[in-house]
Amino acid sequence: MSLVKALQAEGHEVHTVAPFDQFSAILAREGCINHDVKMDSRGANPLKDFGLFFELFFIYKKIKPDVVLHYTIKPNIYGTLAAAALRIPTINNVCGLGTIFLKDNFVSSVAIKMYKFAFRFPKKVFFSKSG
Repeated sequence: MSLVKALQAEGHEVHTVAPFDQFSAILAREGCINHDVKMDSRGANPLKDFGLFFELFFIYKKIKPDVVLHYTIKPNIYGTLAAAALRIPTINNVCGLGTIFLKDNFVSSVAIKMYKFAFRFPKKVFFSKSG
């Protein structure tokens, strides 16, 4: 919330793009413009993930942000690719290592390759310790 308030204090309009949850109303009260997105954060269905890319692409195309800040694995990958296709600069935050880097299986292998490809595009990438 401190980042949101700091951006607003500098005169920026802040949009959030995430599945609606209990925090959506809090963000709206603080002046954020919320955009609902269908995202299965734990699933590994390539069709749903491909749909997420297009959903983010059309949201970004509509709101025309100056920059996009991504926080979790799927937005870090699919959001970065959608923003890159629209030539919108991105900043990514990777919080902790996550299970994707701790497992040795096909899904993890594909996710790591996708991370490597998508992370060619962000202007900045931050790694933060979780917990």
